[in-house]
Amino acid sequence: MVNYLKQYRIPFTGLSLGRHDFVFAIDKAFFDCYEYSIVKDGNLQAAVGLLKQDGMMVLDFHITGTVMLTCDVCLTNFPAKTDIREKLVVKFTDEGAADSSDDILVLARHEHELDLANLLYEYINVSVPHYIKCSEQGDNITCDEAVIAKLNDLAPEQPDGEQTDPRWDALKNIKYN
Repeated sequence: MVNYLKQYRIPFTGLSLGRHDFVFAIDKAFFDCYEYSIVKDGNLQAAVGLLKQDGMMVLDFHITGTVMLTCDVCLTNFPAKTDIREKLVVKFTDEGAADSSDDILVLARHEHELDLANLLYEYINVSVPHYIKCSEQGDNITCDEAVIAKLNDLAPEQPDGEQTDPRWDALKNIKYN
């Protein structure tokens, strides 16, 4: 699996100063390399623009395509369109270990290639919403009516005259975004 991810590396030492464009295909085999990935399948294309300058590089990521998600309501798998734009600054240092942040990656001067696999993985998985619903993330898709009907049948019924705890009533007004 690790050998598969080698295709997501950019050997930048031989590149001239200026802009260079790269395109990477991301599919099920990519996500299979990560055991605990939220996304298990997808068909994506990552366009990476690399601007090489003296002492630093600026990378622009544009990831488009579809990822397969599982609805939190009806448990149906469905394709969800994805359009991700990220920017990363890569700086070089002579010192040993330097701290990187979300927007800045610090590499040692002796490094000769940039491994994008983990960055692509993180960008894709972070873009997945916390609450996944067919009708919200899918394209003209609604929840499976048979599953919704079964859930409604299994829901406990509230007798008409029975009072409910007002603390729980307030929670019923919460909507998922």
